Amino acid sequence: MRIARKPGRLAAFGLALAGLLALSPAGPAAAAPETARGLTVTDAITLPGTKVYPEGVALDPRTGDTYITSFATGAVYRAPQGQTQAQVFLPAGTDGRDTAMGTDVDEQGRLWVNDRDAVTLYDTATGARLARFVTPTPGQSVLNDLDLTPDGTAYITDSLRQLVYRITPWQIAEAVSAGGADRTLSTGFDLNSLVAPHAEGTITLNGIESDHTGGFLITVDMATGDLFRLDPATGGAVKVAVKGGAGLATADGLLLEKDQLWIAHFGTDMISRLTLSHDGTAAVVEKQLGNPALQHPTTMVRKDGSIHVVRSQFGSATLDLPFNIGRISGI
Repeated sequence: MRIARKPGRLAAFGLALAGLLALSPAGPAAAAPETARGLTVTDAITLPGTKVYPEGVALDPRTGDTYITSFATGAVYRAPQGQTQAQVFLPAGTDGRDTAMGTDVDEQGRLWVNDRDAVTLYDTATGARLARFVTPTPGQSVLNDLDLTPDGTAYITDSLRQLVYRITPWQIAEAVSAGGADRTLSTGFDLNSLVAPHAEGTITLNGIESDHTGGFLITVDMATGDLFRLDPATGGAVKVAVKGGAGLATADGLLLEKDQLWIAHFGTDMISRLTLSHDGTAAVVEKQLGNPALQHPTTMVRKDGSIHVVRSQFGSATLDLPFNIGRISGI
């Protein structure tokens, strides 16, 4: 079903979405992808409701259940393994949340959910809040994406402050033991000296992924497409040397599997695939394919052997309902 979006409706979603939609890369980074030959998109998981605008997706490593966040309402949906219809797991407004972005599920089956100012930890069996970590600058941050390293440390990008916060396993255990009271996030990486100059309010750091050993993380500046390698052992960060392709601007979510890095480009309905060097300091763009059926993709996850992509429909003049997570192939 297609419905026309009401004028001004997206403006009500808040400053973070406005920043995403305002991105307008210039030069080679704005080039359209090559023809869509080879990239196919099919429906995989359907979401209930007409105001979902999904943003984040995560897979429970124990059960195979899929969790999807709603940028527009803050709700979180769950699709049990083997099912193609998601249901509400955490309703809109849970813990005062009116938007939800990055999400992940740890090895203990606990669900992590970002809103603009905090990341909250939930029990997937009961939906109970276990812990909450708040930015030291509420109202001046956009906590966008998050990832967990193999040792259980959580890393969260702040798109307005060019920071990556870190929550250690000890901090997580202490917060859970204390009954879920608010804790303040600590900075793990400060990338202000590396991120290119930009206008105030620009959405910069976005997707983040750990390599399979936890030896480094990769994050991306959505405004320029610059990739950065983060070293958890030293706290250091360097810009990744990227060769090939038409640029990586409007890069949103990342998927990293050994030396293969996939990037969802929100602004150009494109997927890029790169090969990383063994140490993550260099990358080569192997393929970039676009398809309007991606519907402004925000991030990806590997599920049942296929890449599943979040089709946000942010900014679409006409909505294609129901909202859904797509399955892609060809890249």
